[in-house]
Amino acid sequence: MYDSADILEAARSIRPYLGELLPAAQAEIIDQRLANLLAQANTRQPIDNLILELLAAQDTTREWLSRFLQDKQQPEHMRSFSPLPGQGSIVNAAKFVCPQGDYIWYRPRVGIEPPLCPTHNLPLYPA
Repeated sequence: MYDSADILEAARSIRPYLGELLPAAQAEIIDQRLANLLAQANTRQPIDNLILELLAAQDTTREWLSRFLQDKQQPEHMRSFSPLPGQGSIVNAAKFVCPQGDYIWYRPRVGIEPPLCPTHNLPLYPA
């Protein structure tokens, strides 16, 4: 059983990767459904199971979701950090969020500017 906050975080975080995980037309449909579900979350409607069902319907999104919920961050293969040899610590990517709360984007490398929120067309801000 997953925490509702983690499921919502996963739904917000997967949106930038849908284009990599699914064919473009399907990614657009899933992104719109997630945006609608996340808007309902702001009204405190229970949407956890709907998000899980939506993302579990495709192998690629189900795998991404499973890894996100396990690690509580974007899947390792989507992180661009390569550690130096020896013992080190995990460096998390900079996280940016939509002020309306339905989109999360992780900066893959320094110098890459965050995109606009695809739902609200607003700049993302550091979280």
